Order: sequence, then structure tokens, then C-alpha cells
Amino acid sequence: MRARSRGFTLLEVAIALAILGIGVVTVLELFSAALRMESNAGMRARAVVYARGLVDQTLALPELQAGNDRGSFDDVYRWEVNVREAPELTEQGPGLSNMQKDLTVKSPTDLVMFDIEVNVLWTEAANREGVYSVHTLRLTPRNPT
Repeated sequence: MRARSRGFTLLEVAIALAILGIGVVTVLELFSAALRMESNAGMRARAVVYARGLVDQTLALPELQAGNDRGSFDDVYRWEVNVREAPELTEQGPGLSNMQKDLTVKSPTDLVMFDIEVNVLWTEAANREGVYSVHTLRLTPRNPT
């Protein structure tokens, strides 16, 4: 009787290499997806900083007027600021009388509520655009004109 030789057959080696190859490809895909997610998170974080700066600039204006403005920060990010009067928000409501006492205004018509919308836009892919939007309100005394 001949002793049985030890080792792997060619078929077993081929199957082991196929399983190893599938595992390596899967790990590489996971790394690639993680890098894409990190890049997108960085783009969004930069958009948040830009939007916050625009909101701060708009709120710091001594006199706010209704209107639209747009521009760009660089080749990647664009911005839009929309300011509109929101008279529906300054009508007598449940909490406005306390606010009037604090601001020493005579009537709701002495106040103007502005709705401020800031959008920061960037291109994410050939057919997709990223948008980060911020809405806020500013209550100001009406200017006598």
C-alpha cells in the first residue's frame, strides 16, 4: 500500500484564492465608501460654516430690507440669501403681548418680522447638487417713513 500524500489539490487552492479575492475586494469597497462619506461630510461641514457666516452677517445689518442676493465663495460653493417681510407673523398672537411689553411697542404694526433664508449650494456629482439651508426670523421696529 502506498501512503496517501499530504497537501492541497489544485481545486482546493483555486477555491481558497477565490474566497480570498472576494474578501479583499469587499474590504477595498468598504474603504472606498468610507472615503467618499468622509469627503461628503467635509463638504457639508464647510457649507454649514459658510451658511452660519451669512446668517450672522444678515442679522448684524442695522436695517434689514426685503430682497434677494446671491454670489459665490469660490469655484465650488454658491450662496443665496432671501429676505422677505412676514406680516403674518407680527399679527396679534398668543405670545405677542408679552413681547410687546418687553420691547415697549404700542401695537403689532410697530414691528416688522423678516423671514431670512440662507442657502449654500455645491455640486456633489454630475447631475446632483448639495444644498444646506438655514431659516431664521428677525423682529425689528418699523422704520417711520
